Amino acid sequence: MSGPILLVSFVAALGLGYLLQRRFRKTMLFALIFLVGSMLLALIVPNYQGFDTFNLFGLSMLFGWGANLADARAKALKTKADFEALKTARPQFKHCPSCRSPLAERVIDEKKRLACTHCTYIFWNNPLPVAAAVVPHKSGGIVLVKRGVEPRKGLWCLPAGFMEVGETPEQGAVRESGEEAKIKIEIERLIYTFAPPNTPQVLLFFVAKEIDELPSPGSDATEARVFQLDELPEDMAFSSHVEAIKRWRASVGR
Repeated sequence: MSGPILLVSFVAALGLGYLLQRRFRKTMLFALIFLVGSMLLALIVPNYQGFDTFNLFGLSMLFGWGANLADARAKALKTKADFEALKTARPQFKHCPSCRSPLAERVIDEKKRLACTHCTYIFWNNPLPVAAAVVPHKSGGIVLVKRGVEPRKGLWCLPAGFMEVGETPEQGAVRESGEEAKIKIEIERLIYTFAPPNTPQVLLFFVAKEIDELPSPGSDATEARVFQLDELPEDMAFSSHVEAIKRWRASVGR
């Protein structure tokens, strides 16, 4: 194989690995199998009819490198999204909402907190309650909505949102399901609670009774549909929603 052709092949292998990993998560596994197979071939048959099989090993290494670059990029983007989600969940105060004086960090009750430099106001940053619902459908699937706002805009999740003053967690889950998926649900039981690390939230996941109506997108959602359990999106918006679905499936043997 001539030098220019070999160089083009190496670049193509790198790009192919990168593109396939972005689309198919199991590309890394294929790259590993390709690498081991080409290495064994190069050791057993170094040259086959004038073709240097070590070139194939080099192609497999670049293919795997490309897949690894795509995987690293995806993880970096997810980390950035987690950070943006934290900022969106509770914007950081800079000034006292009572007297408008600057806030400064102080140790209060053995923890660093923001407190007013003039009056007695303390920004406790207490967790906000979030209510979500796993809504089974008579077809055998569950209801998911595609987020229309940040964080994680464009990804699928359970109907969920912050509770409002004067409502119970169950009422919050019912309201959010109605607002985001335009469905009427009845809460059956609590399935999972979760407090994200370093995020001022407490998530309460409920299981609703099975429904037969089809969802449609409402506020904060661009799509709403029933997903069968064997076709759930691989890249869900929040890992806690994935865990809630997993626990529900385990509890009902599905």
